[in-house]
Amino acid sequence: MTAAALGDEFVGGVQEESLNDLLRSLREDQSAFAPRLNIQFLDSVLNTFRNPPRTRQQEHFHTVWSTQQRPSLQESAPAVIEIADATASSGKIYLLYCSLTIALLPASYQEHDLHGRGQAVVLLDLSGRFSIPCLGKVMHSHIRSQSKESTSTLSDELMTTLVFDSLAHLHIFRPQSTSSLLATLVSVPSYLLSQPYAHFSANRALGLVVIHDLSAFLWQDRLSSDDEIGPYDANNAKKGTDSPFVESYRKLVAHLRNIHNLFSCTIIASNCSLSSTTSVMGQRALRPHLPAVWNSFCPLKVVVERDTVSRFRPGMSVEEALREKDQRWEAVEKSGYSVWVNFWGNEGWRDEVREAVKALGKGMRFSFQGMHESVMLDEEAGLGPAEANTLPSA
Repeated sequence: MTAAALGDEFVGGVQEESLNDLLRSLREDQSAFAPRLNIQFLDSVLNTFRNPPRTRQQEHFHTVWSTQQRPSLQESAPAVIEIADATASSGKIYLLYCSLTIALLPASYQEHDLHGRGQAVVLLDLSGRFSIPCLGKVMHSHIRSQSKESTSTLSDELMTTLVFDSLAHLHIFRPQSTSSLLATLVSVPSYLLSQPYAHFSANRALGLVVIHDLSAFLWQDRLSSDDEIGPYDANNAKKGTDSPFVESYRKLVAHLRNIHNLFSCTIIASNCSLSSTTSVMGQRALRPHLPAVWNSFCPLKVVVERDTVSRFRPGMSVEEALREKDQRWEAVEKSGYSVWVNFWGNEGWRDEVREAVKALGKGMRFSFQGMHESVMLDEEAGLGPAEANTLPSA
């Protein structure tokens, strides 16, 4: 082999990438196994999908992935979670409140460990039903419950100040259509980076992008797509993957992927369910109703379900019901909400991912207290360790 041929062979094996991709790769490697939500169950499931366990052959020979075996940066799984509900009003909004509370609050405040992350959050409220007062109450209750573990307690005035200061880093957008949503996503990077004096989060990392009610424009988009295509034609390919409806989700995924790559943030999308719970490979599942391009982008879907409380038995008299009133109310108060991984589409998962998800058990549980003003996680799925980004004392 001549020197020129040998040089060409070496040059051909060099992988080229931009400086932005190199820095992003380093950032992703450093935070590959770091908690992203500080909710242990969700962090464990997300880490399983983003960093799959080694194969059986690799475990046997105690090897690690080589550069050729490891997925490229473009093929690595993004940190995306879809939260759906098994039935209407099953509690997914309160899981969102919990995630936002942890993201917005600092890790500690005046020597009180709050288990927060001190990040900025972008919220896209598509249905217009997200309640800031309810989020503030959950944050206030979270601070109170965490401060009880310390020798001293925070005053109500300090807790209220901390809540207001943290909410200043919640950036809310309310697009009224899919086209408005896409335009908003395009403008998010320039809003956060090019206008540092237009908001209070210039010194905070973007930790979460939340899309509340992802299917808010589903039916109007379908109707508009059908009207644009016209009557059904078996030879019309636009009825399939090339329809305007699917194209809008393809653009949505592209914009979200760009934001994820630029900020290394976690994306959470809440969604409604249009089907009933079924069983797949002995595991609970809900059939998704969004296009395949979204399901490929977000393979990790969790479902929130309300615990069932048995009703009064048939034929019970009013007197008997009154006698059991206290026990019945106690059972309702003790009931909570369960979160489990949706196994629909698991045939596309690696075997190691499927087994790791099964090993996590039935999922996590959480409950509400104080008229739904406080989200209480169970111990197994509770808060993760506190991180950096501590606010200074007032």
